[in-house]
Amino acid sequence: MTRAIKRLSVRLYGKEVGILEEVSGKMRFKYNESAQVPISLSLPIVDTAYSEKKCKGYFGGLLPESYETRKIIAMQHKISASNDFAMLAAIGRDCAGAVSFHSPDEPEQDESELIIDGDVLSNNELEDHIINLPKKPLSLGRKLSLAGAQEKTAVTLINGQIALAKSGSPTTHILKPAIKRFKQSVMNEYICMKAAKEIGIPVPAIETRKVNDTEFFLIERYDRHIEGNRIRRLQQEDFAQALGVWAADKYEVTFKDCAEVLTQLSKPAINKALFVELAVFNYLIGNCDAHGKNFSILFRENGDIEMSPAYDLLCTCVYEELDTNMSMKIGKSKEIKSVTHKGWTLFAKQLDINPAFIEQTIKAQVKKLPAALESLVSETEAEIAQDILEFVSRNCDRTAATFV
Repeated sequence: MTRAIKRLSVRLYGKEVGILEEVSGKMRFKYNESAQVPISLSLPIVDTAYSEKKCKGYFGGLLPESYETRKIIAMQHKISASNDFAMLAAIGRDCAGAVSFHSPDEPEQDESELIIDGDVLSNNELEDHIINLPKKPLSLGRKLSLAGAQEKTAVTLINGQIALAKSGSPTTHILKPAIKRFKQSVMNEYICMKAAKEIGIPVPAIETRKVNDTEFFLIERYDRHIEGNRIRRLQQEDFAQALGVWAADKYEVTFKDCAEVLTQLSKPAINKALFVELAVFNYLIGNCDAHGKNFSILFRENGDIEMSPAYDLLCTCVYEELDTNMSMKIGKSKEIKSVTHKGWTLFAKQLDINPAFIEQTIKAQVKKLPAALESLVSETEAEIAQDILEFVSRNCDRTAATFV
């Protein structure tokens, strides 16, 4: 009996680089002979096909993690919610980075000619779109895919107005509504991202907006390059994808694993320093959900690979219903309050960095961060701002004391 084989054309910057197949319910991926640039650090160009075990970390990592979101998408497209191949066929036209998925007989597209185009939403349409995200995730029918567990959607900004991108046009921004079960989550993320920028950590352009009574967070996509009304995709992947780790195992990624990614970047020393800045910042603000999919790398057009701007920065420690165990151990400590000087020394060893640099980074942030947050508290009336400042100030004092 002949096995049914389904095929998808995997394209990078609009040009086919390989074929993703589903054979007897399992994915496999093979590069074309003409492929010159790998789509992932975990999938270097080879002559043989990658099995599902090897390629699911990358391809599955492009899809939403929430099973509820996947179930709604599956019902819309009449596919299985657990079938990554079918999901990519249904919504893989506009993914994170520059990879897209197409029917093999669909003509290739010259992405250097892409323009920003979309249908501008009225205030009522936008509010309805946001409110109904749980029922209509990721702008159903627009064939876009966003990884992650939180509800969000990709949109296009046209003359400052929010629009749904037309078919073939990449989106420009990520829209994240408030997380209902967590107080003022939009302001929490905004404040943490602004604080990161204030102390010198690269972040995308961000803003909070409100339509009628619905607040949301708007983040410019760092994996898009815009000139006038022209737009180009930029290839990127998160650390879990770069390591070949399945999305379900994102909490198993360690700092030692992150070092494996960092050593493959174009300027390892510079990128390690950026990574340390971000890791220390996440610790000091009490972001205990900084896992393997919350760090990413960008593939530049000149061939350089570097750390992406920071994203998903949130003080989780202000929410009593969340525990204070960190996603990644610092030294041997999982609990944020139990990290010691010895733990930071082991952290440095895992990243193969001089412990003196770690100490220097911590002392600099401990000095700058509370002041940056105090400034942000004075700019906003959000109650969460004061909560964040109080936690961060205590954490900075406790951390500084370990280096006395």
